[in-house]
Amino acid sequence: MEQRDLIYKYLKELERYLARLEKAQAQEVLKEIESHIFDALEQQQSSDQVEDASTILRGFGEPRQLAFAYVAHITDGAPPPAGFKAIQKVKQGVTATLFYAMAVFGFSIAVALIFVAGAEVFMPDSVGVWSAGNGNSMAIGFLAKPYPAEQELLGAWLTPVAVVAALLVSLLTRQVLRQLKHQR
Repeated sequence: MEQRDLIYKYLKELERYLARLEKAQAQEVLKEIESHIFDALEQQQSSDQVEDASTILRGFGEPRQLAFAYVAHITDGAPPPAGFKAIQKVKQGVTATLFYAMAVFGFSIAVALIFVAGAEVFMPDSVGVWSAGNGNSMAIGFLAKPYPAEQELLGAWLTPVAVVAALLVSLLTRQVLRQLKHQR
């Protein structure tokens, strides 16, 4: 059987087992597998080896097992089949989005805490943390009409607490970003 016929037969069988997926998802998986097959054939050719589609296809495993791994990954969140670019691209895209979102979120909170600390220095009667409703709740923020002083929880301690919290949030954000960067 000719190389292309072997590949076509393998992909047709794989497509049959991918029927549980949406048509667009199944087509993406098929395109990716096909791309890997032809890349492997090209590598064989460039390294002066005999093109052998049957060896390459054996390396992918049985179509049923490969399809099962993709279906489980896409529908159930199972780990993806190792080494395929489509899954890696999705993972990198999600990781990049998460990376930037985490950076914006974490550092925004740190900046807001620094702002609160600075505002407490310049407007101590209007910025703070107060006990409200007989101790059943708290009010945090900037107020035009301050709460009674005896209900304020942190007082002058708000500035150093906010600065320390900002530093901790910044450090935590940097640690998370460092981990996410390694995932990319």
